[in-house]
Amino acid sequence: MPTVATKSTAVPSFNLSSPAGTDIWRKPPSHNVFTAPTKPDPLPKIPLQKFQRAKLTFALPTANTLRQYDQAGLLLHLTKPGLEPGKDKWLKTGIEFYYGKPYLSTVGCDAWADWSVVPLTPFAGNSRPTATLEARREKDQLGKSLWVYQIISDEDGKEIERRPLREVNWIFADEDGWEIGIGGYVCRPTKEGGAGLLEAEFEKGVEIEVLDV
Repeated sequence: MPTVATKSTAVPSFNLSSPAGTDIWRKPPSHNVFTAPTKPDPLPKIPLQKFQRAKLTFALPTANTLRQYDQAGLLLHLTKPGLEPGKDKWLKTGIEFYYGKPYLSTVGCDAWADWSVVPLTPFAGNSRPTATLEARREKDQLGKSLWVYQIISDEDGKEIERRPLREVNWIFADEDGWEIGIGGYVCRPTKEGGAGLLEAEFEKGVEIEVLDV
């Protein structure tokens, strides 16, 4: 099988904060919000056909300071020149605080958004919820898709486990003309609890791999 030439770029480590009342969410019949702060801002765009993978490591504040729906993670934003308003597509995967616990949360939005959560492990007590997540293009005998993984590493930073979280099939169904913006995001949807900021730490920045053509 021929080797595909790729190249990697990186966004350096950063912190990102969000005020209350921000979100990325689309739900029928008419709710459509895309107000979360991102890094970089604006997200740099590459042709979707070149995208191979994106990976980041991040941490939220300690659990006792988090509110319902507080979240941060990796954002993939799909746009196209001349696209009608509200017809953009996106995927966000990260940690979301839900009924007193941190979960690994993945939301994909083709026409409308859907949402899946799994318990965050490892996670102990009132520590800072943290994770390394990767979204990557894959192909099998049935076709192509985007897979989202939680990456587990040992104390030396060596990957020891790749936990599958979700397969997303619509992203690469139509790639022609589409562009993808990639970066970190953070949002605090609820205003209950006041106007305090939510700050997430992206200690290793964002790693992006694309086709080298």
